[in-house]
Amino acid sequence: MTTSQTKTGVQAGDVRMHHGHLMNFRVTTEQTNGTFSLIEAELRRGFEPPKHIHEREDELFYIQEGNMRFTLGEQTIDAKPGDTIFLPRMIPHAFEVLTPTAKVLLYLTPGYFEGFFYELSEEVSEAVLPQGPPPAEVMNVILETSARYGIRYV
Repeated sequence: MTTSQTKTGVQAGDVRMHHGHLMNFRVTTEQTNGTFSLIEAELRRGFEPPKHIHEREDELFYIQEGNMRFTLGEQTIDAKPGDTIFLPRMIPHAFEVLTPTAKVLLYLTPGYFEGFFYELSEEVSEAVLPQGPPPAEVMNVILETSARYGIRYV
């Protein structure tokens, strides 16, 4: 079993801050026997990850609030509330929040990738986005953790 396929410690209802993004773990890997997980996330413009490839999982974004732009391979997709964007594994992709914030449902399959977000986040006492960027030194931790979860930045 690889690191990303071990129990993540995530409990349904956990709310955590992932480098400027607020994440509410709605359905966990443990609840679905590894099939999928579902995270409701409030994303902040300017805190998006660089273009990357997932080697192990697919992602699906359902846009609840705000506007986003996705790059999938060579394709650019603008998304608004009500849109669903599928990002298959092994295809380089990125996203950009076009409004100050966006709220999404993030469906991950298989579900073990929730551990990446959980491991790189902090528990919060209230569901409020912080002000200001995360500290610069967090990038090394993100890169190290990404490799264990089969993520390559391109």
